[in-house]
Order: sequence, then C-alpha cells, then structure tokens
Amino acid sequence: MLSDLLTKETIQFADQLSDWEEAIKKAAKPLLSKGVIEPSYIDAMINNVKTMGPYIIIGQEIAIPHARPETGVNKVGMSFLKLEQPVHFLNDEKHPVSLLFCIAAIDNSTHLKALSQLTKLLSKKENVQKLKGFNEVEEVLGLIQEYSNIM
Repeated sequence: MLSDLLTKETIQFADQLSDWEEAIKKAAKPLLSKGVIEPSYIDAMINNVKTMGPYIIIGQEIAIPHARPETGVNKVGMSFLKLEQPVHFLNDEKHPVSLLFCIAAIDNSTHLKALSQLTKLLSKKENVQKLKGFNEVEEVLGLIQEYSNIM
C-alpha cells in the first residue's frame, strides 16, 4: 500500500539542487538511511538515465527514478522529494522535474499495488498541482492516504 511506503521518514522538500544527479541522490537518501537500498542502487538509477535517456520522466515535472532490483535493493521502498526549483534532466531545458518518487523494488510484482495507487494519484492534474504547492509532510501524507485504499 502506498501509505506503507511513503511515510514522514521518506518525504523530503528542498528549495534548489545543483543538478538532476544530486536530485536523485537526495530523493534516494531516506531509502539509503533505512537500509532499503545500497549506494550501488543510486549509481544504477543515475547510470540508467545517462544510458537510456530521461525515460523516468512521466510528465508534468514528475520523475520516478528506479533501477533493477539486483543493483542494490534490500527491500521494497519508495521516497518522495519535492523541489521548489526544478532540475533539468540531462541538463536539457525540455526535461524539468520538481517531483521525484524514488522506487525500490525487490522483484517484478511486490511494489505494483503501491505503484498503481501512485499512478492514480498522479493521473489527476489537480493532485500534481497540490504536490507542487505542498510544503509540509502532513499535506503530502493526507493526499497519499486518500489513494492508499484504492485497489
């Protein structure tokens, strides 16, 4: 369930970061701190973008950094980072991102319910606008809770 993965410990806010790589590192930091992922997973997420392009950008300044489970995932997890100032993936103005949802999956299925709930949440433009405007963890948690019981 989405609310089991996105908690007050895994939600962060930042004003401005130097670039997209720093944004991925910051977004993943709570997962690293909790032992959900290893440092190698962060490297893999960054290398994936460098190799395959900004495929993790799913629209409206939203990115879902992730990599293969075998690159350093210990257990399923998710974290969220909201940036006041967007970063541009691959330093390209065409790829601004201000909302990052870092996903750590242990296999191809365990995380799917939470990912489905996140997709439903992000499919509504008003929710994306709310997330961009939020500055408090409790605001984010409230919105997440609304979508955590959806099957």
